[in-house]
Amino acid sequence: MLRSLVKPLAHCTTPPPSLAARSLHSSVPLWRGKVQTRRKRVSLDLIKTLREGAPQSSRQAALARVAERASNSRPSYGGRGGYGGGGGSGYSRGGYNYSRGSGPSTVSRPALCHKLRQHLSEVWWGGRGDPGRKGRTSPQIRSLAIDLGADEDELGRLAAKFGFEAVEAVPDEAWQERTKGVALPANCISFDMDEIAKTYIEDGPDEALWNASLSAFLAWVRTNVSAPQIRPDRPQSISTVTKLHLLASIADRRFAYEHYINARQRRRKLILHVGPTNSGKTYNALVALARARTGAYAGPLRLLAHEVFARFNEGKIGQEGKRVCNLVTGEEKRIIDPEAGLQSCTVEMFPLHKRLDVGVIDEIQMIGDPQRGAAWTAAVIGSTCDELHLCGEESVVELIQTIAAELGDECIVKRYQRLSPLVVAEKSLEGDLGKIRRGDCLVTFSRSNIFAFKRAVEQRTGLKVAVAYGGLPPEVREEQARAFNAGDKIRRIVFESMHKFNGQTEVPLPTPQVKQIAGRAGRYGVHTPVSPSAPDFDPVDVGEAEGSKKAEEESTLGEVTTLDASDLPALREAMKEPIVQVRQASITAPAEAYKELYSILPATTPLSRVVSLSRAMTRTMPHYRSTGTGGIAFNTDTIAHIRPLTFEERYAFGLAPVNKRDAYVVDALVDFATSYAAGEPVFVDEWADKAGLFGLLERINEAHGMRAELLANEDTPKPTGDVKRSLISVFSPVTLSSLESNHRCLTLYLWLSYRLAPIFCDQKGARDLRKRVEKAIETTLDGIKFERTDHSTGAKHKRAVASGMLV
Repeated sequence: MLRSLVKPLAHCTTPPPSLAARSLHSSVPLWRGKVQTRRKRVSLDLIKTLREGAPQSSRQAALARVAERASNSRPSYGGRGGYGGGGGSGYSRGGYNYSRGSGPSTVSRPALCHKLRQHLSEVWWGGRGDPGRKGRTSPQIRSLAIDLGADEDELGRLAAKFGFEAVEAVPDEAWQERTKGVALPANCISFDMDEIAKTYIEDGPDEALWNASLSAFLAWVRTNVSAPQIRPDRPQSISTVTKLHLLASIADRRFAYEHYINARQRRRKLILHVGPTNSGKTYNALVALARARTGAYAGPLRLLAHEVFARFNEGKIGQEGKRVCNLVTGEEKRIIDPEAGLQSCTVEMFPLHKRLDVGVIDEIQMIGDPQRGAAWTAAVIGSTCDELHLCGEESVVELIQTIAAELGDECIVKRYQRLSPLVVAEKSLEGDLGKIRRGDCLVTFSRSNIFAFKRAVEQRTGLKVAVAYGGLPPEVREEQARAFNAGDKIRRIVFESMHKFNGQTEVPLPTPQVKQIAGRAGRYGVHTPVSPSAPDFDPVDVGEAEGSKKAEEESTLGEVTTLDASDLPALREAMKEPIVQVRQASITAPAEAYKELYSILPATTPLSRVVSLSRAMTRTMPHYRSTGTGGIAFNTDTIAHIRPLTFEERYAFGLAPVNKRDAYVVDALVDFATSYAAGEPVFVDEWADKAGLFGLLERINEAHGMRAELLANEDTPKPTGDVKRSLISVFSPVTLSSLESNHRCLTLYLWLSYRLAPIFCDQKGARDLRKRVEKAIETTLDGIKFERTDHSTGAKHKRAVASGMLV
């Protein structure tokens, strides 16, 4: 749970919030220092409180606790990425705890080898001396036996023998030098020390060592221990060794590309378009798509997919005129023509099994993202396109070339240069918001600061401010971008701070993020993205633009600076930093593998435990890394008490888009799953009435009418008393937050309606109501007034990754 601490600046040990941001609030500095959080599981008792029939007050209290513990929802084997890819995770059993995200900043190779040997000796070997002698079994191995439904003694003996051999197999520097480039025997125990070192720092020592040793143990069993045949007269009796062989087979993802049979039947051409933001790389790939008979575009956001969809249908890409294009995202399908040759979609919805002439995958550097990167990996290795265009940063060139060579595909690299110059300003704004000018984009990473800056800039400059931040629905962000474009394109990026809160402490902004945001300044052409961190999306063909006088006139010098002078050196250093290479592509097990694993584990094993076990034991090639599958662990734990649900149904709910920090959305997930299990159709009007959404929309409409009347008639006296309090309460961040939550609930409903249609059958009602909510959000944003808050009285400080577009 995100939280803030108030303490004197004299005691601060990490960089403080910007001076300008503090001045907008109160004289008491709001300090977001390091917060120590206990990593707890969300107990089933807590989840059961959410059962239908529990008192409403109890349900809301339980939901709040669920949301608070969302980032560490359940004990697990850990695994890279945690649950939902970014929350904390841990595995606690038998008195031993694995926790994520607490690793050291660095580790030497000799120290890492020593730690690994110690782990193998204590956890696996058990200090037995002779591995064949019966001795103590470590708590971790006993817990593993319980989770696998295996015989503890048999597993303990195998673990001891493996540990005894593995201790001697831990490589030192001399051994690595001798075996460099040498193929080791198949039955040889080997450890990828570079990968262990990376996860040791990122995920924590215990998790890194456990995952590496478990994966090596399963590989060792598969190659060194023969599995007895399953007796026909006792098919239900599976020995521990047989079960371990099955697990090793499921966990082996070294040749994951073989899963995509259709894609392997031809040699594809991969065309990699790389360059900085505002270089025209994406547009040139789209021109190739426009010329194709069949093809698909896949982007990271549904809003970008919608934009490409609209441009093709309007004939605004290339010289081919209008092209019929369908839209497919997780929660929306617009089929203009079932026989249309083109499709625009989000990466997760890329048509892998459809033969296409051309495919375009945007933001290819996301392939290494621990949360969503597996979708990019699947699209790259699994698409059946004759020609696949990959657009992104220079950082992925080596990785894509490695993958192409592995697949036997041709790889062509096209490099682009920025179309308009970008410079770092000589001076900051020196904390003076009065220096904000038309066409500036002020970037802040605190939600409360968004409204503070909006109000302050409007007061001090007379400019109208459009806002966009992560919590806003994409459709509303698009409207805010249109409001911005009505005035001008982004000319200058202003960073309010070069630090952001990561959930525990203030950390410097990652260099790639700084460069991505800064690159939005001085756009070539007239298009402005819906967010300063949105993908490169230029509407001018480079070949035509270089000789176009109009385009030359529209080319604008891009400038980037900071609000406070103290942040300017950090910005300069970030812009000088070399590109950080993406070394590994994220990969996850397909649903079939989870189901197979689920079938051989004890019947009482939660699906979340299946996912964490799979992530811990997965074996990959060095240029891949195993990651989780979205928020499946949290979602499935939240609905664990709801029955009856099949594996496929639980898996579908597990993949649903649920913001685990939003108690309203978690509540909706529980309600929807309960109705589905009971076979009761969910109608949107009934749900909205129960949630109080109609009442909220009515209050906003009344307040909007009252405000419009006041603005239309200058002679009308300013509101006072109850009228003023009513307007302030409606046009407030609290109302905005409630609308955002309801929008997420409706998005969840639409997502489920495409997968579990018989119960979630009211697509039209959900879509119409979601549009009303979007309109209400725009109305609230337009009328919101930021009231200065005295944080010493305990007022809440809400946060969201945010950016403000200033016009």
